[in-house]
Amino acid sequence: MQKNQILKEERRKTVAELLELLLVAQRMGHRLADETHGESYDLVRDLNELLHQTREKIEQIQEASKKIT
Repeated sequence: MQKNQILKEERRKTVAELLELLLVAQRMGHRLADETHGESYDLVRDLNELLHQTREKIEQIQEASKKIT
């Protein structure tokens, strides 16, 4: 039983770290958008949209993991 609790805590920690990493990637993506012009801008905008969708999914996973006892 204690092993199961340790695994849950590790999972929560991993999700939190992943979210933190993604927030850094999003900030970098926004900075890249500010620095990008021309044809590449559409690619950067698409990247930022994917990063946003990914962050939302990680936040959903984080909320779900909080409900696991």
